[in-house]
Amino acid sequence: MKSYAGATQFQIRSNEIDYRGQATLPALVGYMQEAAWENTRNLGISMYDLLERGLTWVLQRIRVELFRYPKHGESITVETWASGRERVFLHRDFRIYSAERELLGQATSVWLVMDVVKRQLVSVPDFIMEVEIVPGQEALPFAKGKLPQLQEPQYEQQMPVRWHDIDLNRHVTNTRYLQWTLDTLPTKVLEQQLKGVDIIFRAESVLGDTVIATAGTGDSENIYLHKLTSQQTGIELVQARTVWNMLERLELEK
Repeated sequence: MKSYAGATQFQIRSNEIDYRGQATLPALVGYMQEAAWENTRNLGISMYDLLERGLTWVLQRIRVELFRYPKHGESITVETWASGRERVFLHRDFRIYSAERELLGQATSVWLVMDVVKRQLVSVPDFIMEVEIVPGQEALPFAKGKLPQLQEPQYEQQMPVRWHDIDLNRHVTNTRYLQWTLDTLPTKVLEQQLKGVDIIFRAESVLGDTVIATAGTGDSENIYLHKLTSQQTGIELVQARTVWNMLERLELEK
């Protein structure tokens, strides 16, 4: 069977916007995941298909670029397709369009397969390998390589894992990790426009855990590095790099 691209329409809702009336990045990543779910369902390899076999999809990394944030009530289309395969790594790309076909943002992501009982990653099973990858569009550069390590944290928060942080895999959902990553920054940074994020999900966190979120500046004033760590085990859960538009901050200060 050959894979094919999917296209899913969404309308930005009031509970998914910030003080500017624009969709938040976690909301947009949530739309991307929903579009990916629909596309894999049509291909017979959705999370529900995997769960029937004691397996599940796990997002390992996503790199997002935003050119314009859609506003409350605006209709968007998220296009997504399987863009490549490397050993156990399955790549999937996304593009977000306005109703007028303006490219609002794009992302590339890396997915793995996990045994839901053993909580261990496994080789890509044959029934997924049999879905031949035929990209719907030109693939974005794969998200790979190391991110810079956060050396000197400037900001820190503790995030207790609660019931509504847990997803179908019974661990903290990745959009919540993304939200915690951003929430660690002070208001003066969050008031800027987030241009992009590269986030790596390294380990699970479950109900009852406490996550320590830290952040600090990178090699320029508009770049921040992030790390989420389990308070109980000291294991690094998430590493990320965010890029912000300093012009937005200057406009706010006028």
